Amino acid sequence: GGFMMRKPSKHEYAMEITAIDTSCIYGEPGIFRGWLRFKNPTLAEYQWPLCEIRGSSPGPKLCISAGVHVNEVSAIEAAVRLQHLFDPQSIRGIISIIPLINQPALYRYSEYVCPIDGKNINHSFPGRPDGSFSEALCDAIVNEWTSGSDCYVDMHGGDLREQVSKFVLYQRTNNRNFDAYARQLAMCFDSEIVLGLPQSYLDRPGRPPTAFAHGNRIALMSEAGSNGLADEDTISFHVNGVLNIARTIGVSDVPASPYRSGGLICDDYVWVHSPVDGEFHAEIQPGCRVEGGQRLGEFRDLFGEALAEIKAPSSGLVLWRITHPSIPRGEPVLAIAVEEHSSHS
Repeated sequence: GGFMMRKPSKHEYAMEITAIDTSCIYGEPGIFRGWLRFKNPTLAEYQWPLCEIRGSSPGPKLCISAGVHVNEVSAIEAAVRLQHLFDPQSIRGIISIIPLINQPALYRYSEYVCPIDGKNINHSFPGRPDGSFSEALCDAIVNEWTSGSDCYVDMHGGDLREQVSKFVLYQRTNNRNFDAYARQLAMCFDSEIVLGLPQSYLDRPGRPPTAFAHGNRIALMSEAGSNGLADEDTISFHVNGVLNIARTIGVSDVPASPYRSGGLICDDYVWVHSPVDGEFHAEIQPGCRVEGGQRLGEFRDLFGEALAEIKAPSSGLVLWRITHPSIPRGEPVLAIAVEEHSSHS
Protein backbone atom coordinates (compact mmCIF):
# COMPACT_ATOMS: atom_id res chain seq x y z
CA GLY A 1 0.00 0.00 0.00
CA GLY A 2 2.98 2.35 -0.41
CA PHE A 3 1.27 4.37 -3.15
CA MET A 4 -1.24 5.57 -0.54
CA MET A 5 1.26 7.68 1.42
CA ARG A 6 1.12 11.47 1.21
CA LYS A 7 2.18 14.57 3.09
CA PRO A 8 -0.31 16.23 5.45
CA SER A 9 -2.17 19.02 3.72
CA LYS A 10 -2.25 22.62 4.86
CA HIS A 11 -5.70 21.89 6.37
CA GLU A 12 -4.44 19.49 9.00
CA TYR A 13 -3.93 22.00 11.80
CA ALA A 14 -6.66 24.45 10.78
CA MET A 15 -8.97 22.77 13.29
CA GLU A 16 -9.38 24.22 16.76
CA ILE A 17 -8.47 21.60 19.38
CA THR A 18 -9.25 21.74 23.13
CA ALA A 19 -7.83 19.08 25.46
CA ILE A 20 -9.55 17.61 28.51
CA ASP A 21 -7.60 17.40 31.80
CA THR A 22 -6.32 13.83 31.45
CA SER A 23 -5.02 14.37 27.93
CA CYS A 24 -1.54 14.68 26.49
CA ILE A 25 -0.75 17.74 24.34
CA TYR A 26 -2.27 17.49 20.86
CA GLY A 27 0.32 16.39 18.31
CA GLU A 28 2.65 14.81 20.89
CA PRO A 29 3.10 11.04 21.31
CA GLY A 30 0.51 9.66 23.73
CA ILE A 31 -3.28 9.70 24.03
CA PHE A 32 -5.04 12.96 23.26
CA ARG A 33 -8.65 13.35 24.37
CA GLY A 34 -10.63 16.49 23.82
CA TRP A 35 -12.83 18.46 21.50
CA LEU A 36 -12.49 19.55 17.92
CA ARG A 37 -14.06 22.53 16.20
CA PHE A 38 -13.89 22.91 12.45
CA LYS A 39 -12.99 26.31 11.00
CA ASN A 40 -15.98 26.42 8.63
CA PRO A 41 -18.42 29.00 10.11
CA THR A 42 -21.37 26.77 9.13
CA LEU A 43 -20.12 24.24 11.70
CA ALA A 44 -19.07 26.75 14.37
CA GLU A 45 -21.81 26.05 16.92
CA TYR A 46 -20.82 22.40 17.36
CA GLN A 47 -17.78 20.58 18.66
CA TRP A 48 -16.82 16.95 18.14
CA PRO A 49 -15.28 14.53 20.66
CA LEU A 50 -11.82 13.48 19.45
CA CYS A 51 -9.43 10.80 20.67
CA GLU A 52 -6.06 10.66 18.95
CA ILE A 53 -3.42 8.06 19.81
CA ARG A 54 0.07 8.85 18.50
CA GLY A 55 3.02 6.51 18.49
CA SER A 56 6.51 7.79 19.20
CA SER A 57 7.63 6.86 15.68
CA PRO A 58 6.00 8.09 12.46
CA GLY A 59 3.76 5.77 10.48
CA PRO A 60 0.38 5.47 8.81
CA LYS A 61 -2.70 7.45 9.82
CA LEU A 62 -5.92 5.54 10.50
CA CYS A 63 -9.15 7.52 11.02
CA ILE A 64 -12.22 5.92 12.57
CA SER A 65 -15.72 7.31 13.08
CA ALA A 66 -19.26 6.31 14.03
CA GLY A 67 -22.55 8.03 14.71
CA VAL A 68 -23.15 9.46 11.23
CA HIS A 69 -26.53 7.92 12.10
CA VAL A 70 -27.02 8.40 15.85
CA ASN A 71 -29.16 5.30 16.46
CA GLU A 72 -26.45 2.96 15.13
CA VAL A 73 -25.26 2.40 18.66
CA SER A 74 -23.08 -0.72 18.33
CA ALA A 75 -20.80 1.25 16.02
CA ILE A 76 -20.69 4.20 18.46
CA GLU A 77 -19.81 1.87 21.35
CA ALA A 78 -17.11 0.24 19.18
CA ALA A 79 -15.58 3.69 18.54
CA VAL A 80 -15.52 4.32 22.31
CA ARG A 81 -13.87 0.95 23.06
CA LEU A 82 -11.26 1.35 20.33
CA GLN A 83 -9.93 4.45 22.12
CA HIS A 84 -8.66 2.14 24.89
CA LEU A 85 -7.22 -0.63 22.71
CA PHE A 86 -4.14 1.07 21.26
CA ASP A 87 -0.98 1.66 23.28
CA PRO A 88 1.00 4.72 22.12
CA GLN A 89 4.18 2.89 23.21
CA SER A 90 3.62 0.10 20.70
CA ILE A 91 2.04 1.75 17.65
CA ARG A 92 3.54 3.69 14.76
CA GLY A 93 1.75 6.69 13.32
CA ILE A 94 -1.66 8.03 14.32
CA ILE A 95 -5.06 6.60 15.16
CA SER A 96 -7.72 9.32 15.19
CA ILE A 97 -11.27 8.58 16.40
CA ILE A 98 -14.47 10.65 16.34
CA PRO A 99 -17.12 8.47 18.02
CA LEU A 100 -20.12 10.61 17.08
CA ILE A 101 -20.25 12.54 13.80
CA ASN A 102 -23.89 13.67 13.66
CA GLN A 103 -23.73 16.00 16.68
CA PRO A 104 -26.99 17.89 15.92
CA ALA A 105 -28.92 14.58 16.06
CA LEU A 106 -27.61 13.51 19.50
CA TYR A 107 -30.54 13.02 21.92
CA ARG A 108 -32.95 13.65 19.05
CA TYR A 109 -32.75 10.09 17.64
CA SER A 110 -33.46 11.29 14.12
CA GLU A 111 -33.11 8.43 11.69
CA TYR A 112 -30.69 8.78 8.76
CA VAL A 113 -30.72 12.60 8.56
CA CYS A 114 -29.03 15.57 10.16
CA PRO A 115 -31.79 17.68 11.77
CA ILE A 116 -30.23 20.98 10.68
CA ASP A 117 -30.67 20.49 6.92
CA GLY A 118 -32.63 17.22 6.68
CA LYS A 119 -29.84 15.65 4.62
CA ASN A 120 -28.32 12.21 5.05
CA ILE A 121 -24.65 12.89 5.87
CA ASN A 122 -23.82 9.40 4.59
CA HIS A 123 -24.96 10.36 1.08
CA SER A 124 -23.41 13.85 1.05
CA PHE A 125 -19.68 13.08 0.60
CA PRO A 126 -17.37 14.72 -0.48
CA GLY A 127 -19.53 17.71 0.44
CA ARG A 128 -18.52 21.30 -0.18
CA PRO A 129 -17.30 24.11 2.07
CA ASP A 130 -20.05 26.52 0.94
CA GLY A 131 -22.86 23.96 1.20
CA SER A 132 -25.43 23.21 3.90
CA PHE A 133 -24.42 21.85 7.33
CA SER A 134 -24.13 18.20 6.22
CA GLU A 135 -22.18 19.14 3.09
CA ALA A 136 -19.83 21.43 5.05
CA LEU A 137 -19.29 18.65 7.60
CA CYS A 138 -18.46 16.10 4.90
CA ASP A 139 -15.99 18.55 3.36
CA ALA A 140 -14.36 19.09 6.79
CA ILE A 141 -14.12 15.32 7.38
CA VAL A 142 -12.50 14.71 3.97
CA ASN A 143 -10.16 17.71 3.84
CA GLU A 144 -9.41 18.57 7.48
CA TRP A 145 -9.86 15.78 9.99
CA THR A 146 -8.86 12.80 7.79
CA SER A 147 -6.27 14.78 5.83
CA GLY A 148 -3.33 12.51 5.00
CA SER A 149 -5.12 9.36 6.18
CA ASP A 150 -4.06 5.98 4.80
CA CYS A 151 -7.45 4.52 5.61
CA TYR A 152 -10.73 5.91 6.97
CA VAL A 153 -13.27 3.51 8.50
CA ASP A 154 -16.81 4.80 9.09
CA MET A 155 -18.77 2.32 11.21
CA HIS A 156 -22.54 1.90 10.81
CA GLY A 157 -25.44 -0.40 11.34
CA GLY A 158 -28.87 -1.06 12.74
CA ASP A 159 -30.91 2.13 12.83
CA LEU A 160 -34.21 2.14 14.77
CA ARG A 161 -36.29 0.36 12.14
CA GLU A 162 -33.73 -1.83 10.41
CA GLN A 163 -31.82 -5.06 10.69
CA VAL A 164 -28.48 -5.26 8.92
CA SER A 165 -26.24 -8.17 7.93
CA LYS A 166 -22.52 -7.95 8.71
CA PHE A 167 -21.07 -6.32 5.62
CA VAL A 168 -18.36 -3.93 4.45
CA LEU A 169 -18.39 -1.48 1.56
CA TYR A 170 -15.45 -0.29 -0.52
CA GLN A 171 -15.42 1.64 -3.80
CA ARG A 172 -14.28 0.09 -7.07
CA THR A 173 -12.34 2.26 -9.52
CA ASN A 174 -10.55 1.56 -12.80
CA ASN A 175 -7.24 1.23 -10.91
CA ARG A 176 -6.56 -2.47 -10.31
CA ASN A 177 -3.93 -1.93 -7.59
CA PHE A 178 -6.17 0.45 -5.68
CA ASP A 179 -9.13 -1.93 -5.89
CA ALA A 180 -7.09 -4.92 -4.74
CA TYR A 181 -5.76 -3.04 -1.71
CA ALA A 182 -9.19 -1.59 -0.79
CA ARG A 183 -10.66 -5.07 -1.03
CA GLN A 184 -7.84 -6.53 1.10
CA LEU A 185 -8.61 -3.97 3.83
CA ALA A 186 -12.37 -4.64 3.54
CA MET A 187 -11.63 -8.34 4.11
CA CYS A 188 -10.17 -7.42 7.54
CA PHE A 189 -13.72 -7.62 8.90
CA ASP A 190 -15.30 -10.99 9.68
CA SER A 191 -18.26 -10.09 7.49
CA GLU A 192 -20.91 -12.07 5.67
CA ILE A 193 -20.67 -9.85 2.59
CA VAL A 194 -17.95 -7.60 1.13
CA LEU A 195 -19.47 -5.21 -1.38
CA GLY A 196 -17.37 -3.33 -3.92
CA LEU A 197 -19.55 -0.43 -5.02
CA PRO A 198 -19.84 -0.23 -8.82
CA GLN A 199 -17.75 2.35 -10.69
CA SER A 200 -20.98 4.15 -11.69
CA TYR A 201 -21.23 5.39 -8.08
CA LEU A 202 -18.20 7.62 -8.71
CA ASP A 203 -20.34 9.94 -10.86
CA ARG A 204 -22.36 11.41 -7.99
CA PRO A 205 -22.05 12.39 -4.31
CA GLY A 206 -22.30 9.44 -1.96
CA ARG A 207 -20.63 7.60 0.88
CA PRO A 208 -17.06 8.05 2.16
CA PRO A 209 -15.62 5.14 0.09
CA THR A 210 -16.87 6.83 -3.09
CA ALA A 211 -15.66 10.33 -2.20
CA PHE A 212 -12.23 9.16 -1.03
CA ALA A 213 -11.64 7.03 -4.14
CA HIS A 214 -11.63 10.25 -6.21
CA GLY A 215 -8.42 11.29 -4.43
CA ASN A 216 -6.93 7.79 -4.67
CA ARG A 217 -7.63 7.39 -0.93
CA ILE A 218 -9.24 4.43 0.77
CA ALA A 219 -12.33 4.68 2.95
CA LEU A 220 -14.44 1.74 4.10
CA MET A 221 -17.86 1.43 5.70
CA SER A 222 -18.60 -1.42 8.09
CA GLU A 223 -22.25 -2.27 8.75
CA ALA A 224 -23.82 -4.51 11.40
CA GLY A 225 -26.59 -4.30 13.96
CA SER A 226 -30.32 -3.98 14.41
CA ASN A 227 -33.03 -1.71 15.75
CA GLY A 228 -30.87 0.72 17.71
CA LEU A 229 -29.61 -1.99 20.08
CA ALA A 230 -26.01 -2.35 21.27
CA ASP A 231 -25.11 -6.04 21.34
CA GLU A 232 -21.71 -7.60 22.02
CA ASP A 233 -21.59 -9.61 18.80
CA THR A 234 -22.03 -6.50 16.67
CA ILE A 235 -19.74 -4.30 18.75
CA SER A 236 -16.93 -6.86 18.51
CA PHE A 237 -17.47 -7.20 14.74
CA HIS A 238 -16.60 -3.50 14.34
CA VAL A 239 -13.82 -3.50 16.96
CA ASN A 240 -12.02 -6.58 15.63
CA GLY A 241 -12.27 -5.41 12.03
CA VAL A 242 -10.64 -2.07 12.86
CA LEU A 243 -7.90 -3.77 14.92
CA ASN A 244 -7.19 -5.98 11.91
CA ILE A 245 -6.98 -2.94 9.61
CA ALA A 246 -4.50 -1.27 12.00
CA ARG A 247 -2.33 -4.41 11.82
CA THR A 248 -2.65 -4.70 8.04
CA ILE A 249 -1.64 -1.10 7.24
CA GLY A 250 1.24 -1.23 9.75
CA VAL A 251 0.04 0.97 12.62
CA SER A 252 0.28 -2.00 14.96
CA ASP A 253 2.95 -4.73 15.10
CA VAL A 254 0.58 -7.56 15.94
CA PRO A 255 -0.03 -9.75 12.87
CA ALA A 256 -3.55 -9.55 11.42
CA SER A 257 -5.83 -12.50 12.15
CA PRO A 258 -7.19 -14.03 8.94
CA TYR A 259 -10.88 -14.94 8.88
CA ARG A 260 -11.73 -18.36 7.58
CA SER A 261 -15.28 -17.46 6.64
CA GLY A 262 -14.16 -14.70 4.23
CA GLY A 263 -17.04 -12.48 3.20
CA LEU A 264 -18.68 -13.26 -0.12
CA ILE A 265 -17.60 -10.68 -2.68
CA CYS A 266 -20.42 -8.73 -4.30
CA ASP A 267 -20.26 -6.05 -6.96
CA ASP A 268 -23.74 -4.56 -7.14
CA TYR A 269 -26.37 -3.37 -4.75
CA VAL A 270 -30.10 -3.41 -5.57
CA TRP A 271 -32.69 -1.59 -3.44
CA VAL A 272 -36.25 -2.93 -3.34
CA HIS A 273 -38.99 -0.34 -2.74
CA SER A 274 -42.53 -0.73 -1.49
CA PRO A 275 -45.17 -0.90 -4.26
CA VAL A 276 -48.00 0.19 -1.88
CA ASP A 277 -48.81 1.77 1.48
CA GLY A 278 -49.13 -1.20 3.80
CA GLU A 279 -47.89 -3.58 6.48
CA PHE A 280 -44.93 -5.66 5.29
CA HIS A 281 -44.62 -9.30 6.34
CA ALA A 282 -41.09 -10.44 5.53
CA GLU A 283 -40.21 -13.99 4.51
CA ILE A 284 -36.44 -13.45 4.52
CA GLN A 285 -33.73 -12.20 6.91
CA PRO A 286 -30.51 -10.22 6.36
CA GLY A 287 -27.62 -12.46 5.34
CA CYS A 288 -29.80 -15.06 3.61
CA ARG A 289 -29.41 -15.98 -0.05
CA VAL A 290 -32.30 -15.37 -2.44
CA GLU A 291 -32.92 -16.32 -6.08
CA GLY A 292 -34.12 -13.87 -8.73
CA GLY A 293 -37.94 -13.88 -8.78
CA GLN A 294 -38.20 -15.40 -5.29
CA ARG A 295 -41.03 -14.04 -3.15
CA LEU A 296 -39.57 -11.96 -0.30
CA GLY A 297 -42.77 -11.12 1.55
CA GLU A 298 -46.14 -9.48 1.16
CA PHE A 299 -47.93 -6.27 2.06
CA ARG A 300 -51.27 -6.41 3.82
CA ASP A 301 -53.76 -3.74 4.81
CA LEU A 302 -55.05 -3.14 8.34
CA PHE A 303 -57.79 -5.70 7.77
CA GLY A 304 -55.15 -8.36 7.07
CA GLU A 305 -55.96 -8.54 3.35
CA ALA A 306 -53.06 -9.06 0.94
CA LEU A 307 -52.27 -5.96 -1.12
CA ALA A 308 -49.09 -6.88 -3.01
CA GLU A 309 -46.05 -9.12 -2.84
CA ILE A 310 -42.46 -8.28 -3.61
CA LYS A 311 -40.02 -10.52 -5.44
CA ALA A 312 -36.25 -10.49 -5.63
CA PRO A 313 -35.12 -8.41 -8.65
CA SER A 314 -31.99 -10.57 -8.86
CA SER A 315 -30.23 -13.42 -7.09
CA GLY A 316 -27.93 -12.47 -4.24
CA LEU A 317 -27.73 -11.92 -0.50
CA VAL A 318 -30.06 -9.81 1.61
CA LEU A 319 -27.99 -6.91 3.01
CA TRP A 320 -30.60 -5.30 5.25
CA ARG A 321 -34.30 -4.96 5.73
CA ILE A 322 -36.68 -2.51 7.40
CA THR A 323 -38.09 -4.20 10.52
CA HIS A 324 -41.05 -1.92 11.20
CA PRO A 325 -43.93 -3.34 9.13
CA SER A 326 -45.63 -0.01 8.26
CA ILE A 327 -43.97 1.14 5.06
CA PRO A 328 -45.30 3.79 2.66
CA ARG A 329 -45.28 3.36 -1.09
CA GLY A 330 -41.93 4.12 -2.70
CA GLU A 331 -39.86 3.72 0.48
CA PRO A 332 -36.99 1.16 0.66
CA VAL A 333 -37.92 -2.21 2.15
CA LEU A 334 -34.64 -4.10 1.79
CA ALA A 335 -31.51 -4.36 -0.33
CA ILE A 336 -29.83 -7.25 -2.11
CA ALA A 337 -26.11 -7.58 -2.84
CA VAL A 338 -25.43 -9.24 -6.18
CA GLU A 339 -22.52 -11.69 -6.16
CA GLU A 340 -19.45 -10.91 -8.26
CA HIS A 341 -19.41 -12.43 -11.76
CA SER A 342 -22.96 -13.76 -11.42
CA SER A 343 -25.12 -13.07 -14.46
CA HIS A 344 -27.22 -10.00 -13.82
CA SER A 345 -28.96 -8.19 -16.61
